[in-house]
Amino acid sequence: MITAENIRVTYAGHPVIDDVSLTVPSTGTLGLVGPNGSGKTTLLRALYGAAPLTAGRVLLDGDDIATTRRRDIATRIAVVAQERDAASSGIPMSVADLVMLGRLPHQGFGARTTGHDRAVVGGALDAVGLTDLARRDLNGLSGGEHQRALIARALAQQTPHILLDEPTNHLDIRYQHDILELVSGLPGSAVVLHDLNLAARYCDRIVVLEDGHVVADGSPDEVLVPDILEPVYQRPVTRVDIGGEITLVFPRTAQNVSSHVHM
Repeated sequence: MITAENIRVTYAGHPVIDDVSLTVPSTGTLGLVGPNGSGKTTLLRALYGAAPLTAGRVLLDGDDIATTRRRDIATRIAVVAQERDAASSGIPMSVADLVMLGRLPHQGFGARTTGHDRAVVGGALDAVGLTDLARRDLNGLSGGEHQRALIARALAQQTPHILLDEPTNHLDIRYQHDILELVSGLPGSAVVLHDLNLAARYCDRIVVLEDGHVVADGSPDEVLVPDILEPVYQRPVTRVDIGGEITLVFPRTAQNVSSHVHM
């Protein structure tokens, strides 16, 4: 379990996250949603110790993450960030080699790759549909393929928690749903999403952020309602429930309907 207790993150003297408390449980998927600049990515980074806190604390299974060794964190939390890291950008490396990096936290210094490691990597590649591209150089991948390779690397870590920042970036509709179906079946995940309809379908609980504060925390049914969403997103929202599925519609407003220009 990952628990944030009244955390605050400040950049250049400005609070980006302010007095936020939440829990990423050992089972289920927590969705972090909110408009641009609301603090979603910073909050996610704080949950795995990458964003220094100016107040509060984050506990990982009861241990203060600020004093936990990075290697120990990596055996308990896998991360898929928005930015490409040095190990996955510009360096000649196959897809399989990138995914194998997910096994490093479980290996001793100088340890050799085992049959178990190869089996785990093979399973992760298969889970994201990249088995046929295992030997492909990373630099030859499309944006969506690269994103799936990063997700496979996180899966190969075999951690109790996985934190993902916009994992559906660059993915077509099929893989958006395939990946989120996969994530929703994993233990203890938290995911930053812009698409509220994807959050409604695949998250067990949703936290809505605005200006670094939590404005709502609950089930999709409780949180994804016009009374909460309209003030946060500054857009009219219509909710439709069909067959137990929540669908949010954002109607066009009169001031945003472009007039026809006749040449």
